[in-house]
Amino acid sequence: MSFLMDVFRLMRTKQWIKNLFVLAPLLFSGRFVSLSSFSSALLALVAFCLVSSGVYVVNDLEDMHRDRAHPKKCQRPIASGRISRRIAVLLGVVLVCGGLLLSLFLGGLFFCLAGLYLLLHFMYTFFWKKLVLLDVGCIALGFCIRIWAGAVVVGVLPSGWLQLCVFLLSLFLGFTKRRSEMRTLGDRAEEHRGALRHYTIYFLDQLIMISATLAIVFYGLYTISPDIVARVHGYWMIYSLVFVVYGVFRYLYLVHVVGKTEDVDEILLADFPLITSVLCWIGFSFWVFYK
Repeated sequence: MSFLMDVFRLMRTKQWIKNLFVLAPLLFSGRFVSLSSFSSALLALVAFCLVSSGVYVVNDLEDMHRDRAHPKKCQRPIASGRISRRIAVLLGVVLVCGGLLLSLFLGGLFFCLAGLYLLLHFMYTFFWKKLVLLDVGCIALGFCIRIWAGAVVVGVLPSGWLQLCVFLLSLFLGFTKRRSEMRTLGDRAEEHRGALRHYTIYFLDQLIMISATLAIVFYGLYTISPDIVARVHGYWMIYSLVFVVYGVFRYLYLVHVVGKTEDVDEILLADFPLITSVLCWIGFSFWVFYK
């Protein structure tokens, strides 16, 4: 049982929550109640969960020695030695191949997007995560690919405003994670992640504020875009901005005041006010589009 739990930890099943971005086009397209679109979107979600878990396995294999210098990541299955490299490689191959086979079933374009996601994150793992700004930018692009993948399977084009909003929100979360790493590791930050030698807390605070502000502004513009106004017959979606603003402010509070240093998924799932704001945003958006 303990080995099985380590396998799930290695797959980082908690971080599957990030793949829910695949479902965003389904919600905003008004096709949530369509059985064919809903089933296709769910399969797309499963495919990205498999592919992303494969990426996490490869990343942990590459970061094994650096993770041992981290007070928390040293407990990861590979870094701690609880799962051997051989088993980890086998698991990574199975996850990636399984995700790609399912992606192929969903169509050629979706398969290409899943392949692009893999290529992007392999480049990040082996090269780009050492480069300042580009390290976080790669992660943000991965979320944009999720949006495109979700749009492809339901047969819609994602809004440009939505893509910009997701990209900037991802930058915001990525820069807050870098800040937390620097705060946790102190002088040993560079040993864990090479790009951290180019960051300072002040610089990251500026990037966090800029990306958070632009994400809120672009989301507001998205809610009053002609396409959304026509689809919901009014400016109802602008009121969902309340939940978005509160969620961003709450996250900043947890990082700056409370001093949370966990990953995004752990912070979200552990903080009741934050997860409540997310659920309220989902519920309100669903009501607006399907009332």
